[in-house]
Amino acid sequence: MQMRNKTWAILVAAAVVLGGAGWWLASSRDNATEADFTPKPLFPGLMSKVNDVASLEIATPKALFRIERGADAEHWTMPSRNDYPVRADLVRKNVLGIAGLETIEPRTDKPAHYDRLQVSEPDKYQPADEAAKSDPGPILVRLVDPDTKSIAAVIVGKTKSYPVGGKPGQVHVRKPEEARAWLAQGILELPADPVQWLVKDLIKIDRARVASATVTHPDGSVLRVVRGPDKTDGSSVDFLLADLPKGMKIASAYDVNAVAGALAYLTFDDVAKESDHDFSKATVTEIITLDGVKVVVRAAPAEDGKKAWITIAASFDAALAKPNAGSKDLLAPEEAEKQVNAAMRRVTGWAYLVSESMARDLTRKLADLIEPEKKDEKKG
Repeated sequence: MQMRNKTWAILVAAAVVLGGAGWWLASSRDNATEADFTPKPLFPGLMSKVNDVASLEIATPKALFRIERGADAEHWTMPSRNDYPVRADLVRKNVLGIAGLETIEPRTDKPAHYDRLQVSEPDKYQPADEAAKSDPGPILVRLVDPDTKSIAAVIVGKTKSYPVGGKPGQVHVRKPEEARAWLAQGILELPADPVQWLVKDLIKIDRARVASATVTHPDGSVLRVVRGPDKTDGSSVDFLLADLPKGMKIASAYDVNAVAGALAYLTFDDVAKESDHDFSKATVTEIITLDGVKVVVRAAPAEDGKKAWITIAASFDAALAKPNAGSKDLLAPEEAEKQVNAAMRRVTGWAYLVSESMARDLTRKLADLIEPEKKDEKKG
């Protein structure tokens, strides 16, 4: 009898658990029928129209922007960023991704549940919980033809799984004109931040190529960083201070090296026309490489006092080259000149907002990099 009662208690508990699970499924699918579970294209026939897409209109809870096609499908720009170039590969991936979306399970058709799946209209979205506040939220994408007519529109919401190895991921979606939300499968990469759509290549100068860096401040103070001796073990060369005051030493070799490597991973948080900002009192950083490239960066403080707006100018001069047999990172003269020409086509006339850490490395002062020697470190 005791065993029978125990078994009965287990069955009751299981029924409660299954009942709870059943309620959740019912609330998320809102009693959708089994027939609705057959996978099918979200946009039948759209794949045959992808070449007609002339622009993308994108809305998120924080941004509203448009991407426009140029003379061909390889050139796209963003009007809200003064027609700065957009990554054509990212546009292509998402246009094809939207066309290839397949519904695999129906979800809610009740607006009260949209926020949970992040398929609300972006301007009406409210995060359902604390965890959702870190998500991008709903992203509405509208594909538009040359006559400004909508070809397709979809709200892309909460991700269930991401694409891996060419296999589709799963994401919640809803057509803005329809009540039903769906779990769909496809390959999408939709940045909510408009800047993440932009071409991010500026110019890349690895520290291993650098011969010297000079930072000149508006007050006339100058910081000079020069390449140290090559290391016999093949490890990275350290940079030295050309004008180290007597009784002082380098406080952090890492910080000195950061000045020389300031252009190794240069990227930006925003972009504007150069003429939109005042660089008359800019800090000027000049980096010269062993393979004949000279890059001049002007940096002016941003409104927050931490980031900086910068401009970039690059040139190639074979006379500056100092061949170094010990460095495998140097470019051949024709490659160095090619890099400069490509960079100037991208950056001429533009100003870039860079992060606080990048701004710091481009505007270091000698006083930032030195400290007094200790008594036992002094010579004699």
